[in-house]
Amino acid sequence: MKTKMILSVLAILLTFTTVAAKDIRSITLKVDEMMCEIHEAKITNMLRFEKGVKEVKTDVPSRKVVIKYDAEKTTPEKLIKSFEKVKCTAEPFPENKANEDKK
Repeated sequence: MKTKMILSVLAILLTFTTVAAKDIRSITLKVDEMMCEIHEAKITNMLRFEKGVKEVKTDVPSRKVVIKYDAEKTTPEKLIKSFEKVKCTAEPFPENKANEDKK
């Protein structure tokens, strides 16, 4: 009985190790329509339900949204398109464009 329990625990730990090896990426977007806390809340709430989104950080004064996402479940294009749901447009922040040009 103890052997089965130990094997079960090991199997669960191995599963968690496999899950932890995901491709987590980050994108910074500029959202000109995010001018106040109400817009910020709408954007944050919308992104919470997008597949693959792990974390959202916003900065209203700079109109910047930083999204950490699972690259196996979504793409930057899908994330940018999702802003249409809250009647906003998002575009890669200038620092993203500079990094893409270097690649």
